[in-house]
Amino acid sequence: MTKRGNFKAALFVAWRHLFSKKKHNIVNIISIISVIGVMAGTVALIVILSVFNGMEDLVVHSFNSFNPDIKITLQEGKSFEIDSFPKDKIAQIPTVVAVEEVVSDLVLMEYDNKQQLIELKGVSETYAAHSGFDTLLIDGTFALTDTADECVIEYGVMGEIAAGIAQLNLKGDQMVKLYYPKRLRKNLGNPANAFNKQYLSVAGVFSSQTEYDSKYLLCSMDFARELMNYENEVTSIEVYVSDDQNIETTQKEIQAILGDQFVVKNHYQQEELLFKTMKTEKVIIFTILAFILFIAAFNIIGTLGMIIIEKKEDITLLHFLGATPGFIQRIFMIEGMMISFIGGIIGMILGVIICGIQQTFHIITLGDNYIIDYYPIKMMGHDFIIIFITIILTSLIVSYLPIRYLKLKNRI
Repeated sequence: MTKRGNFKAALFVAWRHLFSKKKHNIVNIISIISVIGVMAGTVALIVILSVFNGMEDLVVHSFNSFNPDIKITLQEGKSFEIDSFPKDKIAQIPTVVAVEEVVSDLVLMEYDNKQQLIELKGVSETYAAHSGFDTLLIDGTFALTDTADECVIEYGVMGEIAAGIAQLNLKGDQMVKLYYPKRLRKNLGNPANAFNKQYLSVAGVFSSQTEYDSKYLLCSMDFARELMNYENEVTSIEVYVSDDQNIETTQKEIQAILGDQFVVKNHYQQEELLFKTMKTEKVIIFTILAFILFIAAFNIIGTLGMIIIEKKEDITLLHFLGATPGFIQRIFMIEGMMISFIGGIIGMILGVIICGIQQTFHIITLGDNYIIDYYPIKMMGHDFIIIFITIILTSLIVSYLPIRYLKLKNRI
């Protein structure tokens, strides 16, 4: 008999063994428990990984709504002259939609005798349209013109100073005060004169639902340069591309134009620590759940042991018919894998159904203090492939152990 025919015969006998009527109901009960154990582990893997994917996608979307597609900064130093920067060459790249100049640094903000360090970000009038920043507004308007001393402030900053637009959008002492150390002339004898001081009224409030919500204040480019004593310098360049698929290619082209003097980062590299942490967490979660699945699959060892005892007459008959020990071992190996596969397939189907119900009806909620009020779900094909491979490896191990170490009590 050929190897293929040998396998088909072993598969046929294993199938008949698994689904044939047993003399003792306990064998059927143990088999069902084994299937349920693998099924439950598979469902847990699919559901939890899909929830984690949904959370990760939500966080990525939130940060990407604030961070640019590509950010350019100096390798060493804080600011650089925009006149010597090859902005036109970058703008000529076909995938580039916009190139925005940015002046940004930490400043001290004061309102009603309350002080807070925030990141002041000076941008152009076209910044909102190119970045999609206007979609983050929750109150007011985004109209940062060079002639108006107005700003757009983050929701978290508003909470820190316990004020709303109605309170802040006043004149005189009620406006937001910003302090920045003088870069050119400093009077150490009088600390009060060591800082530039400017006033801003609040035109709008935005929320990115990220850690930036208590960090940023946006104003016009001219105001930021005046406060920081910059003439024609910028601290960074933000580049926006036509499609997310073009970001890495565009990033390489820009880096080739600028050389080693500048650092060019895509939106993932701008939050490198966050995304590395999330990937590590996913690996740890998968490892824990895979181990639980492996432990649950150990019921197959007991199932195979009971089936071997149950089918000892069939084993003897196969001996008389000329079956080799290797053929009989293969039968029970396939039988153990079939138990695992059945549990795994049912688990995958149930996992997809559960995830689909959550995606459609949002049954399990998060609460009111989150970006969305329900657990997000995102099923990914490679997760199913990894889970299926895990089931195969697990079934091979737990099916091999009783065959190898029990040795069928010398009946094979």
